Amino acid sequence: MAGRHWRVLLENTFVLRGELLGSFCKYYNGEKPMVEKKLIACSILAIAIGIASIVPLEYLMAAEAQENAQQANTGMPKVEPLLSEVNITYAYCNPDKITGNTTMTLYGANIQVVANFTLNVDALDDADAQIEYYKFAVSSDEGPILNMGYYIVVDFNAYSITSIGGPEGTVTFANGLTFKGPRGEGQDIDYGCGGQGINYEAWKSGYSMGLVSKYIFGTDPNDLPLAVTKLRNAQTLYIDVSKICTVTVKGNVTVTTPATDQILQHIALTNIGSGFGFVYGTFANEIPFPVEGPLTGLAPITPSS
Repeated sequence: MAGRHWRVLLENTFVLRGELLGSFCKYYNGEKPMVEKKLIACSILAIAIGIASIVPLEYLMAAEAQENAQQANTGMPKVEPLLSEVNITYAYCNPDKITGNTTMTLYGANIQVVANFTLNVDALDDADAQIEYYKFAVSSDEGPILNMGYYIVVDFNAYSITSIGGPEGTVTFANGLTFKGPRGEGQDIDYGCGGQGINYEAWKSGYSMGLVSKYIFGTDPNDLPLAVTKLRNAQTLYIDVSKICTVTVKGNVTVTTPATDQILQHIALTNIGSGFGFVYGTFANEIPFPVEGPLTGLAPITPSS
């Protein structure tokens, strides 16, 4: 940018210098001078400026070329979204789930979400691996309840994933790079609700199905987490899906690109009553997860006393 400004200045200087030199020629040929002495003095100054400007112009052009070369050598990856679409096909909430064994009984609420994640075909054109973190915000007609986190990792063979998991959404690659799911200030997101790692070359279908699941429980039915109480008091449940960020990896360079607050999908779960909980969508037999719900042929929920 600086180089272009100097070129314009130099061109304008040369134009002015040419006009003034033309006037000098007329003056010395005996024609009536069209310029005053002050203009003659300005012409001398303009010539000096034109000559002096050549040095800083060359310097700035060289600096501009060096800056462009430095940017090219940093190896900064071109950031492309990893996923082009997230689509919830089925969701179910059992607000009164009882599990346990012979030594302990657990009381609480369970939420399960089945979603299709569609791969962006240009995602790894200039990257070795990418991670995208998502938030599934659960709320009711009375307000927010909880945030479930989910993440997908896609890599080439050289960046094979060695481990993923945990409440922080930790991803570890074979070369030692480790990432954790981000959290905004004062925002509680449980990334233990699910995640998956996929090898790019093996992802032939272009999309992947994921299960986002959260079981909130306690051992005392009279002293349960607040989220359980909110789910049981709800008349309608909502889930809003949004992207948190994209992490792009190329060599030893990583770029984290925060997402906007755009809601990618908003769904409403219907309270179907009679102890059946809340449901959205239609259960499909090809879902490869142990999904709970009234549409799966399971027995109705028996509320605890």
